[in-house]
Amino acid sequence: MEKSNLINNLLHLFYLCFLASAIGGFRAISSIAIALILVTGFIKNKVDTGSWFSPALRNRFLLFCSLFFLLQLSWLPFSNNFYEGWKHVQVKSALLFIPLAFYCCPFIDKNRFRSLMMVYVITAAIMLTWCLGVAFIHYRFYQAPVTVFFYHQLVSNLGHHAVQFSIFVFAALVWLLQAASQGSYINNRSIHFLLAAYFITGIFLLSSKLVIVFLLVYLAVFGFTRLQNKFNTRWAVVIVVMATTLCSCSLLFTQNPVSRRFNEVMHGDVRIVTQTSFTPGHYFNGIQFRLLQWRFVKEIMQENRAWLLGVSPAKAQKLLNQKYLSTHMYTGVPGTASHGFLGYNTHNQFLEALLQTGIIGLICFLAICVELVSMAVRNKNNMLTALVILLLTYTFSDAVLETQYGLVLFIFLPLFFHRYSK
Repeated sequence: MEKSNLINNLLHLFYLCFLASAIGGFRAISSIAIALILVTGFIKNKVDTGSWFSPALRNRFLLFCSLFFLLQLSWLPFSNNFYEGWKHVQVKSALLFIPLAFYCCPFIDKNRFRSLMMVYVITAAIMLTWCLGVAFIHYRFYQAPVTVFFYHQLVSNLGHHAVQFSIFVFAALVWLLQAASQGSYINNRSIHFLLAAYFITGIFLLSSKLVIVFLLVYLAVFGFTRLQNKFNTRWAVVIVVMATTLCSCSLLFTQNPVSRRFNEVMHGDVRIVTQTSFTPGHYFNGIQFRLLQWRFVKEIMQENRAWLLGVSPAKAQKLLNQKYLSTHMYTGVPGTASHGFLGYNTHNQFLEALLQTGIIGLICFLAICVELVSMAVRNKNNMLTALVILLLTYTFSDAVLETQYGLVLFIFLPLFFHRYSK
């Protein structure tokens, strides 16, 4: 019994370290924590059941994630640039190790999930406060522009991506609202809803168009269902929804960094993507750039006859960079840190999977997406459903599996919320 308790305490500690490091941007600690969770999980299963392997390891989600990882690995012996190929394998290894860490033993139950989520929420609040504090110092004492409080500049000191960090914050907000609807609060009701309001404010400052729109839809649906089902939290829900609506209107219909991000999408001719050549001074909004990627990927696949197996993970970015150069897009200033569009991936995980590993890789990724949807449907959990829909939508605007934190978002968070349901 003492041995089992020790293992449980270690697992709890490793999960805490992983959550805190993922939100705080400590990549090395995140990787070490997942490895420790995996090893300790196998030991726990051996101690509790007498077998190293849990029956839960036989599931389709882990299978498809493993197959997609093996596709990345299979290209490595044939790569002309072994170092670049190995970097891709290292990043994509999370596809294998994160699901293994979750399914290797039954550890997370509702009580442990609540304990871990409280740390998750507090860490997210601390990191958001840190970012705002650093931004204020730069604004007040170093004459930085007001944009330092918005989008990528706000989280640059953490090394985070603004959209991905806003999804972390959104997950914390979803749990706060779900817990409140069940009469459960962090410390007390006032602090609980103040944290929710703080996270809503943070999401607007992070300025992700996708997450802001999704937040407004989620709050509308959540408010409607709560007003029907829960009288004791009705006043709080009404205040949160009304305050968010008023703030949204004031932000979106006045001149500020948030509204400008929405307005830029509304302007610009999408037909420009059909041009064979551009100028270095040409500006592409988000929609134009992503449509251009569809054209580039199609051309690369045809030129290399790589529809079935792709061009390889190591070669994909090189071929995209050649497209940016051949069409005279902005490629930075030589001798400076500015590289322009060089290094930009397809900003679409479906396109990225097709470019790197062909139709076979695309099918594997689609299978992973289908399993996420199936997971949400089977569990009938509002938090998991909201998160899965947001993440799947996000894959159309970013190559989410090409970075460590993108993988944590796409693989870790759904499994984490799924364990709560179980």
